[in-house]
Amino acid sequence: MSEMPSVCIMIPTYNQANYIIKAVESALAQDYENIKVVVADDNSTDNTARLLQPYILTNAVQYRTNEINLGRVANYRKCLNAYTTADWVINLDGDDNFTNPQFISQAIRAIQISGVNNILFYQGVHIVKYNTVEKLVLPNIGANEVCITSKEYFFDFFKRNSFSHMSILYNRHLAIKNDFYQLNILSTDIFSFLQLCLAFGDKNVILSKAISGVWLQHDDNSTKTLNVSAHWKNFQLYIKLYRMSIKKGYNKARSLQWLITSGYNYLVGYISKSIEILKAK
Repeated sequence: MSEMPSVCIMIPTYNQANYIIKAVESALAQDYENIKVVVADDNSTDNTARLLQPYILTNAVQYRTNEINLGRVANYRKCLNAYTTADWVINLDGDDNFTNPQFISQAIRAIQISGVNNILFYQGVHIVKYNTVEKLVLPNIGANEVCITSKEYFFDFFKRNSFSHMSILYNRHLAIKNDFYQLNILSTDIFSFLQLCLAFGDKNVILSKAISGVWLQHDDNSTKTLNVSAHWKNFQLYIKLYRMSIKKGYNKARSLQWLITSGYNYLVGYISKSIEILKAK
């Protein structure tokens, strides 16, 4: 039997003492053997470090803290580039948690079946929880698990109506090679994975309906902001991806349709989010 690929669960956190233990415990509950859990503390000012001491002393987790606060995206990047050497990584924000202890085992098994060198990432789904309400949005993929080309992933991104940063196990080496988490924007995760698909058009992506865990929605989520400037900066990533697809040599009409669809979906999402937040007030 071939050697089991190394996996790292990256847990970036900042002042999330109320959630961090649940996140860490859920990561440690994963049944995959060749795995490490790294907490990347972005210079928290709460009692995160004290709460994690039992896990640090027993080497259950590797605890790394930044000397200064870098910010959400820079902390992602620091963890990916400096705090782990694993072959495959998954990002679990400090306020989220896994509910499926077999998720990573299932992902690695699917990746090995499809050929480790052929796969960019494995994407499952998560449950969105806000207060007591839970919602699961399944991707439009038909079967429970499919393997598609990275080009297909890119162009059909909006048709699937599903993206899940905390449910993606991805190739760390290719991510670093493609300058992952380079933009300090709200959707740096979406941009990073779509850019990865454009960069490695000869690779495949595995899509699954397997649930990884719970994405907890609360008022401190960065994606909750309605700041127009932040969202305009965020939308410009789609324009950049459109230009990259043209440069890649993809069909211009299809790329333009992709950009139009992305703009429409973004506007609808922004309006829906605005209504949701206003109703909650």
